[in-house]
Amino acid sequence: MIENEIEKLEELSKKGESYTNNYGSFGWRNPIRKDTGRIIQSLVISANPKAILEIGTAHGLSALYLYLGLKVNDGVIFDTIEFDVSVAEDTQERFDRLNVPIKVHVGEALEVINSLSYKYDLVFFDAQKNHYYNQLILLIEKKIIAKGTIILADNVIDRQDECKEFLDWFILNNVNHTIIATECGLLVASL
Repeated sequence: MIENEIEKLEELSKKGESYTNNYGSFGWRNPIRKDTGRIIQSLVISANPKAILEIGTAHGLSALYLYLGLKVNDGVIFDTIEFDVSVAEDTQERFDRLNVPIKVHVGEALEVINSLSYKYDLVFFDAQKNHYYNQLILLIEKKIIAKGTIILADNVIDRQDECKEFLDWFILNNVNHTIIATECGLLVASL
């Protein structure tokens, strides 16, 4: 059933849709590419996380790929953030219908991160690219992530200029990472 929903979501335009919200944030909502979906699913299988945070839910395609990678679903915390209220509500309804225990938090990512208290061992960044760095730093400062946390970030090749400060952080701090040359570029790191 989840695979059927993924197939439907894969049919969404990969050209994306632009958005602007009440805070003046703007960007391009763009479903992950199929090559990225299977890779992040495999990375979850390998990491076997107990708590996942996704920043940038959109319609839930990447969350479903991440969820399929979980070996054991019972007791796993899975939170995701979407700033657009109507998109978040539709996505939460999709997860509920599929009986997938993923909680969609609605709001600007930095505000939602400030309200979180779990310690996540895998984080997937896929929201506004020029916010990745500030989101990462806040997660570290709040001790929501720590040594051993797996970091995944989409669009680090096709949107490299927007991700520059984020990418530079990994180099400046000697954090073990690689960039997989998917269609958009996927950063994989371990803090």
